[in-house]
Amino acid sequence: MEQDLISKKEVLELTGISYGQLYRWKRKNIIPESWFIKKSSYTGQETFFPREKMLTRIDTIKEMKDGYSLDELSEFFSPNPTKIEISEEELRSHNLLSEHTIELCTSLLGVKNAYEFPDILNMMITEKAQRLQVPKEQQQTLFLFLHEKFTPLKESTLELIGIRKGEAYIWMLLPLPSDFLVDHLAQVVLRFDLQQMMEELKMTLTNTNGI
Repeated sequence: MEQDLISKKEVLELTGISYGQLYRWKRKNIIPESWFIKKSSYTGQETFFPREKMLTRIDTIKEMKDGYSLDELSEFFSPNPTKIEISEEELRSHNLLSEHTIELCTSLLGVKNAYEFPDILNMMITEKAQRLQVPKEQQQTLFLFLHEKFTPLKESTLELIGIRKGEAYIWMLLPLPSDFLVDHLAQVVLRFDLQQMMEELKMTLTNTNGI
């Protein structure tokens, strides 16, 4: 799949940030080096970025930078999961997830005193699948698949693909950016950037009182 790219010049013009800010954020890995894509142009070589990710990231940085140091922002945007533990009672009291998702996922994990970041991330992904009208049985299959196969600490730069053919669902984890073809009888029911979802959850937890 061809990425929608934006040039460095356009980024600076659209966001109002300076060249110096951009490269300070790069040095701190607040903007990943892998997002700096070198391509040939009529002027020589030019730097491009994945458009949607880059503009969203800069908006988030601008919202947070007055309240956090560069080192704290670097930790926040690190691909490593946040080291947290949340009890089931806290999950319910903070309204992080629907009752349906909490009951479905906690029943599959068994009795636990607290849930860690990967658990909550997988619950959030399952909830998004539910909102896309994935049947309950397939939500269970998805959650168990993520619990067994997805290790955020080691591999966050993955894309979750959900394919439906008839009544059957297939779940896949592919490296970003991924490209694949399906036959005309199959339907892609979801595509989730898991690194983006990790950041979304980190932001939610950061903005939730008591966590």
